[in-house]
Amino acid sequence: MRLKECVFLVLFIFSSSEAWAMGHLSVQASNDPLIGKSAQDFMLTKTDGKSGMLIGPQKGKEVILIFWATWCSHCYEELGAINDGLASIEEKGIKIKLVDVGETKEDVKNYFKQRHMKLVSFVDEDSIMQAKYHLIGVPTLIFIDKKGIIRNVTHAFPSDYENYFSVR
Repeated sequence: MRLKECVFLVLFIFSSSEAWAMGHLSVQASNDPLIGKSAQDFMLTKTDGKSGMLIGPQKGKEVILIFWATWCSHCYEELGAINDGLASIEEKGIKIKLVDVGETKEDVKNYFKQRHMKLVSFVDEDSIMQAKYHLIGVPTLIFIDKKGIIRNVTHAFPSDYENYFSVR
C-alpha cells in the first residue's frame, strides 16, 4: 500500500506541474504584447530571390507568420506537413508566410532543395524581426486576422490553424 501511495503522489505532482506549465504557457501567449496590435510590415528577400513585403496586401486572407530555422527539429517536421498540405490550408483563406531567422538565403534554399519542398521563405539574415516581433525562439507563430491585427502568438504548431485567430 505504501508503494502505491508513493507512485500516486509522484504521478500527481508530475501531472499537476505539467498542467501548470501548460496553463502558464497559454497565459503567456494570451498576454503577449503583440496581441491586438497591427502587424508590422517589412521588406525582406525571399528564397526565390525576390524581395517582398512580409505582410503585404492580404486580399481578405488571414496570415500566419511562422518564424523558423533550419536547425529547429519541430520546424523540420511541421514544415514538411505544411509543404504537403499548403493547398488545403490556403483553401481555408489562410496565407502562410515563412520567415527564416538568422541564416543565409543559400542555407535555406539548400534546406528546401534537400527536402524536395516547394515552399518559399522570407530570409531574415540579420535577425531584425527578432526585436520587432518580440521573438524568444523558434518556432514562433503569429496569427494575423484579415484586418492586419495580431490575434494570437504561439510557440507550437497547432493542428487546427484556422482556430487560432481568436485570442487563447
